[in-house]
Amino acid sequence: MSGTRSRGRGELESEVLTILRGHAAPVGAADIQEAFTQPTPAYTTILTALDRLIDKGEVTRHAESPRKVRFAARLSAAENASDSMHRALQGTDDRRAALLQFAGDLDEGDVEILRSALAKKRRTS
Repeated sequence: MSGTRSRGRGELESEVLTILRGHAAPVGAADIQEAFTQPTPAYTTILTALDRLIDKGEVTRHAESPRKVRFAARLSAAENASDSMHRALQGTDDRRAALLQFAGDLDEGDVEILRSALAKKRRTS
């Protein structure tokens, strides 16, 4: 089925990042390929996705030798979400409105987590 797209745009890179974030140490492309559920992408497809993620700064490449290359996510899922939120706030002219919109969309459990974090921050400041 050459040329037939089995995933939506961006899904492959997202799945590769999820797999990488599930490992404490850098892993090889073959290990990433084995971690996929069906349909399993071709080895070269994994390498292409890894190259794109490296170019985007999302993945780091660890070359132990010319034939032994391993990859790791640059940020954990939580760090990536935080980084995305910071970038979004930097890209707006009205931080207050953006923060209020974000806070207004949170469920009560998330609000409580933020309250607790802010209370700890106040105690340490």
